[in-house]
Amino acid sequence: MHGLTTHECLALLRSLIPAEFGRDQGQRAEPPDPAVIDEETRLDGETLRLDSLGRLNLASALNRTFCLHELGTEDRLLTLRRVGDMAEFLAEASTRTSGLVFTTSGSTGDPQPHHHCWAAIDQEARALATALGEHGRVIAWLPTRHLYGFMLGIALPRALGVPAVEEPEALAALSRNPANGDLLATIPPRWRYLADSGRAFSGATTGVSSTAAMETPLREALLSRGLAGLAEIYGATETGGVGIRWAPETSYRLLPHWRALTSGDLERRLPDGRTITQAPLDRLEWQADGSFQPVGRIDDVVQIGGVNVSPSHIAERIRGHDAVADCAVRPFGAGSRTRLKAFIVPADIGGDWDAIHQELEHWIWKNLADVERPVHLRFGEELPRNEMGKLTDWD
Repeated sequence: MHGLTTHECLALLRSLIPAEFGRDQGQRAEPPDPAVIDEETRLDGETLRLDSLGRLNLASALNRTFCLHELGTEDRLLTLRRVGDMAEFLAEASTRTSGLVFTTSGSTGDPQPHHHCWAAIDQEARALATALGEHGRVIAWLPTRHLYGFMLGIALPRALGVPAVEEPEALAALSRNPANGDLLATIPPRWRYLADSGRAFSGATTGVSSTAAMETPLREALLSRGLAGLAEIYGATETGGVGIRWAPETSYRLLPHWRALTSGDLERRLPDGRTITQAPLDRLEWQADGSFQPVGRIDDVVQIGGVNVSPSHIAERIRGHDAVADCAVRPFGAGSRTRLKAFIVPADIGGDWDAIHQELEHWIWKNLADVERPVHLRFGEELPRNEMGKLTDWD
């Protein structure tokens, strides 16, 4: 793979453009009329209704993602209005750039850009195709602007030589048009939705999941409803896919282009012989056969008042209170003003939240040290997550 087709660029734009509209409006929102980015209208004169600032912001995002600065052609985006024209321009440009840039998401701080060269993208797609086996088509219930969504929704189908069903049509394809040999790729919260809805799988559908480990009861529920198998991919935006496993009781196997170094880092060997050394984001527990298990993030600890504090540990302690169903804790502020805040899901959603708030404030004051106490509490029916199922920040 070196570059994208117009159709593949359209798939990326259908994910990127709504996200950029949401950022312009200060919220995660769809554009006023999603039909303007529908494939069916890509060349019929439809234009994106953007003001000059919105057009500039969108052009900046596309320049960053497609590395157009390498060609000096990024200004051309400011003259294009139709999505089809943008896709055609980006497809041609992508054949002459070094790769794509994906940004981190979730609870790891400000989004950070990470460049993936075409050789690495193609290498990973081929490795996943080998690991996941032959399939008639790929149904990717995933946003393709994220690396996992792109790899499973665009790069993998190309490597397999099969059609892809994109996010907007994924559920309809499962319900109305199941086919033998489907590969369904999504994330644990969406797998939970499929399990809770009682959906039955037919046609020897195989699943693949990533972004977080899947609980054993959820896996068993999906398999009991006809799923032929369920693979989990371990990786990150920074590294791409690193390992794969087919059962929760087994460890992850490294994809063949990775190897573990004695330093604890991971080394990736590209097809041209170049190597890339990357530190894993998690502590990895290695087995004698070379497989591994993630055992927690490396960068969880923060300093508050000169004391090391683990937000995940504090969240776990709060989660142990009878009035709490779930909890997330994050730092806010900077330097000496850094403190913790908590988002809490009450065990009794229909109860008196004011009373629960007062009870928890009293419990936190009594049971946690000064530097451990969340000084702001926020309540809601579920933890805030993005479309990839990762925890996100809150006000």
